[in-house]
Amino acid sequence: MASGADMAKNCLRIHHEANSIQLFWQRGQAAPRSAPAVAFQHPFEKQALTDLRWYLEEYLSFPYGIYPDNAAKIEQKLQTWGEQLFELVFRTSEQTRQFFQAATFDGLDKCELVVTSDNPQVLNLPWELLYSVSDAPEEPLRDRQFLAPSLAGMSRSLSEYAVRAEMGELPSDKLNILLVNEERIDSDIDDLARMLKQLGESQFDAIWWKETGVECPESLCEVIWAARDTLEAE
Repeated sequence: MASGADMAKNCLRIHHEANSIQLFWQRGQAAPRSAPAVAFQHPFEKQALTDLRWYLEEYLSFPYGIYPDNAAKIEQKLQTWGEQLFELVFRTSEQTRQFFQAATFDGLDKCELVVTSDNPQVLNLPWELLYSVSDAPEEPLRDRQFLAPSLAGMSRSLSEYAVRAEMGELPSDKLNILLVNEERIDSDIDDLARMLKQLGESQFDAIWWKETGVECPESLCEVIWAARDTLEAE
């Protein structure tokens, strides 16, 4: 049976690079169209992500005691955070507005969303909270909703990877949120840096290609090489 992403007629790709973010729209097999890149500013304070991580990883595993009061405050912010993300991506220009409207015209279930970046902080944004904002007060309230449960699919990937991590079949009556564990990423970078230090660049590159089938993305290489240099300086 074909997955939702396989049946999608449209694909919206949010691409982050350096200090900019750009929206691409592709319908079927047509060539992707791009909106102008705009300056990227992280939409949340660090405390917002800390609160969200606590809510998902700690509170939901033990929703008792005094914690429901704290959780309720966070739950009241979910829609606001989702609207901030929506404004960041789909309301930066008239073209991004048009791309979103055209890509979802046949329904959210005919559109998949892809986020590409080599920055863990960008991949770590709670994109599943995206909440559509109406252009005018007279638009039906039903058009204001969390996008993720209705989309054909949603995924994140490093910019230069041919394969991306797909979301599997998830309950449509719940909001499912993926947060990238930055501590785990830091640990992986340290491990790769030690491997680079021991093997040297040529052998490291050869093993990377053998294991992934692609070259190490330039921005990721810079991080690993910098971590290697830190180890050598210690």
